[in-house]
Amino acid sequence: MKLGTLLLRNAAISLTQLEAGLRAQVLYGGRLGTNLVELGFLDVDALGAYLGELTQLPVATRGLLDHAAPAVTGLLDAETVERLGVMPLGFFPPAENALALAMIEPADLSAIDEVGQRTGRAIAPYVVPELRLLYYLEKVYGLPRKARFVRTGTRRAPGPVDERRRAQPAGGIVLPPPVRLEPKRRGRMSEQVPSIPAEPAAAPPPPPTPALAYALACDRLDHATTRAQIGELFVELAAGRFGALVVFVVRDGNALGWYGTVGGAPPPRPVEQISLPLGMTSAFQIAHDGHRPYHGPPPSAGHPIESQLWDALGVTRPRALVVAPVLVRARVVNLVYAHALGAGDSGELTETAIGELAELCVRASNAYVRLIQKART
Repeated sequence: MKLGTLLLRNAAISLTQLEAGLRAQVLYGGRLGTNLVELGFLDVDALGAYLGELTQLPVATRGLLDHAAPAVTGLLDAETVERLGVMPLGFFPPAENALALAMIEPADLSAIDEVGQRTGRAIAPYVVPELRLLYYLEKVYGLPRKARFVRTGTRRAPGPVDERRRAQPAGGIVLPPPVRLEPKRRGRMSEQVPSIPAEPAAAPPPPPTPALAYALACDRLDHATTRAQIGELFVELAAGRFGALVVFVVRDGNALGWYGTVGGAPPPRPVEQISLPLGMTSAFQIAHDGHRPYHGPPPSAGHPIESQLWDALGVTRPRALVVAPVLVRARVVNLVYAHALGAGDSGELTETAIGELAELCVRASNAYVRLIQKART
C-alpha cells in the first residue's frame, strides 16, 4: 500500500489534497509526506504515525531524537548519515544488542548493511519523516539543510515595495538604452594628424562545440521520466554554450538552487544552499513577473541579488546574462540562469544559445505536466 492510499483510507486527507501533494512533489522534490506537511494538510507527528503504520516499524519520535547520546550519534560520521539519510538513536529493549537507527527509507537494505558493517552491530530500523530527520542532522551533525527544505516563508515586502515592483519594466528581453554617437567635427587641415594604419587584429578563436546537441536535448526532455532528469539536462546543456548555468526552484517568493555548473564543474558552494529573494529588482524578478526570458545586463545599478549568486558561484560580474522561466499552468516553477563563456566583460551571449535555452524551458514545462499526470495514475 502507498502512503497516499493509506491517508485517503483513514480520511487524513482528501483526494484534492493528495493531488496537490503529488503535484508539489513533482515540481519541488522531496517525499510525498514532506509536501503534504509543507502544504499544511498533515502535521509531522501525524505523518510519523502513518509511516509507522505503513511500514509496520517503530517511529523515531522527537523524544528519541532529542535524547540520542553523543556516544551513539558519534558511531557514524556526518558524510555517512547525510548520504544514507539515517541517524543512530541508541540501544532499546527488547533488542538492546541492536542499534536503533532512524531512517527516511527503512526498506533500504544496502544502507542497513553498511551501517551494520561500520558499527559492528545488528540494526533495528525506525522510520522517521524526512523533514524531521533533516532538522536533526543539522542540529546534531551541523549538516546545513538544502534551501528546498528550509521554509522561511515569503520574503516579499508589503506596501511600497510591491508598488515599486509593478513599476519595473515588463518581462521579456530587456535591452540596454541605445547609445548615440555624435560625429566628430572636422578641424583645419593643419590640425589634422595623419592616421597610422593599424595592424589587423587577430581572429578570435572559434567557439567550442556544445557537448549536447540541441535536437538530442529536446528529445530527452520530451521523454524525461523523472524530475531529476529535467534539472540534469540543463546542466549538460551548458557545456560549450554557457560559462555558468543554475536551475532554481521557485517557492515562497524565493529562487532556491537546484542544479548548477560553472565551467563544467560544480560551483564552490553547493547550489542547494543558494536562496535568492524575488522581491527586489533583479533579472530573476523581471523574468518571474513577466513570464518571459530576460536577456541583458543586470537591471539594478547595485545588482545585489545577482551579486549574491556570483559570489556563491565564485565568478566575476558577467557582461550579460539570461534568466528564463519554466511555467506550469501560468505559474513559474523554475528560473534558469546562465551567462556567457567568456570571463567578465569579455563574454557575449549568442542569440542561438538564448533561443535554445528558452525553447527548452517550454519543453521542460510540458515534461512537468506529463510527470504530474503520471503521478496521479
